[in-house]
Amino acid sequence: MTLTKIVFACDESGAKGYADQTESFPGEVGVFAGILVPEECEAVARPEFQAIVDKYKPQVGKLHIADLTPEQQEALREDMYGAIRKLKLPCFWYAIHVEGLHEWHSTQSALLNNAKQTALTAKPVPRVKLGSDRATLPSMHEELFAGLYGHLIAFLEERNRKKVAVEVRTDQIDTPIVKNFEAFAKRLLSDDPYLKTVTGWDTVTKTVVEGQIEIGVRIPPEMQIETVVTQLAINAVRDDDDGYVLAADVLANSLNYLFKTRSQSELYAPLNRPEAIANHPIADSLAAFLDWGSGDVMGDGLYRHPQAGI
Repeated sequence: MTLTKIVFACDESGAKGYADQTESFPGEVGVFAGILVPEECEAVARPEFQAIVDKYKPQVGKLHIADLTPEQQEALREDMYGAIRKLKLPCFWYAIHVEGLHEWHSTQSALLNNAKQTALTAKPVPRVKLGSDRATLPSMHEELFAGLYGHLIAFLEERNRKKVAVEVRTDQIDTPIVKNFEAFAKRLLSDDPYLKTVTGWDTVTKTVVEGQIEIGVRIPPEMQIETVVTQLAINAVRDDDDGYVLAADVLANSLNYLFKTRSQSELYAPLNRPEAIANHPIADSLAAFLDWGSGDVMGDGLYRHPQAGI
């Protein structure tokens, strides 16, 4: 079985934070974008993007896009788009409405609280009292990565790539987030049940007890993912001179700008469909799937904006 090796450069733009935050302006989104570089293109692609970095890098210090003039920023974008077109690199994005993630979290929290209140009033009083819920709030950053990485795997699956080695290159991010990215990436392709450990107070023995909740899903053979990621490395680049990451940064920021400048009629529409990015300069590179199916069930489904379709 042939091993497919790829570099996946990605970066985020727009909203950050957690699901308890509401949008700061109508239709605010967070977006993660990525560029896939196959191993066979590396010898040409890496120097191609690095030459763009060197072209705009100041003589002293690091390259910061915000320090460039508007004309230089536009030229940088065009150079990056030109390299992507020239090398025919598939690009990806994943976007979520801030208010959609917040609404979903609020609804889930309300349901959980109602269930707890019902359990407290039930008879008989349970022997074991569970502790308070200290679950971490859903992170916009991590939800975006999950969607983007899922799209990458779907793309590889669509092209019948059975065995894959992936190097994810991204801008500097906190170590705990990197670990969460890795955990999700591994869990996505695993058939093993998800185990969650819970603790409680045994009112009879007056001791802390521990138990596990097991969550498993049985997937029909025709729906199982055949792509296997044999190697996964997530490298957070600690400087601003990486050509791949700079290209992903440019792409993510351009997509965020595209979503911020949508017309009123498009403001709350689905974000993860080809029509959502039809006006982007490299829309053809972004519309990488052969078949987009019936749509995105997470970002455009569970996390859809509350005013979508109103």
